[in-house]
Amino acid sequence: MTQSKKCLFMAFAAMFILSGCGAVNTQLKDIPIEQMDNLQEEYVGRTAWTRILLVDIGTNGIIDRDVEVEIVSLDLHWNGAVGVRGSNRKIIRHNLGIERPLTKEKFDEALNRAFWFRDPDYRYRMNLRAFGKRTAKAVYTHELYKNMPSEAALYSWGFPDEVNKSDIGGVKQEQWTYKDPRQVNKKRYIWLIDDKVDRWEE
Repeated sequence: MTQSKKCLFMAFAAMFILSGCGAVNTQLKDIPIEQMDNLQEEYVGRTAWTRILLVDIGTNGIIDRDVEVEIVSLDLHWNGAVGVRGSNRKIIRHNLGIERPLTKEKFDEALNRAFWFRDPDYRYRMNLRAFGKRTAKAVYTHELYKNMPSEAALYSWGFPDEVNKSDIGGVKQEQWTYKDPRQVNKKRYIWLIDDKVDRWEE
């Protein structure tokens, strides 16, 4: 074997070994088995209320916001998914879109963005203490009003699909966009100034 062929062979061998090591490292970084078991025990079988639209990975449809569901499965691979059973007893699997590598903390965060784990009446009482009657009632009925605090708007409409931020002359401005996969061309918007609702469009 000539010297150049030997060098080429060694280079390929090194690339193969390094790529294999990378694959092993990526695998090791994902959720350890015992944490997978902890997640399953903590969430599967729980009653929850949807904070976002749950869109089935297949063709089983969509579950709207603030609908009571039962969590029936967690997919702890790829980008993560959650299976829920709605009032019609149909099970849908929603992609959580978690950035790899998966961790228990990322899964907890994704599930708490997707679900409430307290019923609407309990949340109303908590919002009554935190914000007062007007805001608590608006959140309960998923409504907004001018100068509503951004935190309450988030509770009322849920997490937006897109957020655009700007700072003009020290004034913080945000635009929240809500998409509806049932009507591709329909979007809802909230515009906020200094963390308060300025206007909205449904």
